[in-house]
Amino acid sequence: MADRGKTAKVVEIHSSIPPSGRGQGPPEKKPLPSNLRRRRRIWLICMVAFSIWGITEWWSQEQALEARQVALEEQKKHVATLTLKHKHLKEKRNRLYNEEYLTELARKMGYRFAGEEVYDTTSPR
Repeated sequence: MADRGKTAKVVEIHSSIPPSGRGQGPPEKKPLPSNLRRRRRIWLICMVAFSIWGITEWWSQEQALEARQVALEEQKKHVATLTLKHKHLKEKRNRLYNEEYLTELARKMGYRFAGEEVYDTTSPR
């Protein structure tokens, strides 16, 4: 720490390009070996095939899911109508326990109590 005034090179950076090659264009690339090119082509073909397969599977699953959702909505509507019908039938059943309603139904069918006279007010005289 006592040598603060001196400037010394701590790190030297060397270029990978030889001094005679500086100023020229980029260095020429060597062609890849044939077995490496073949492996890269096979990998590319496999990846493209896998991607196409994945996209088609996704598409078919989306279509199937959409069809099932439509069917589910139809079933929900059907369940709602059946629930409403069930509610009305329960109300109708519960009315059958009412004595006044039963009497009204019996009179509509032409029944009467003993000693009772029925007057027909629907036919004109």
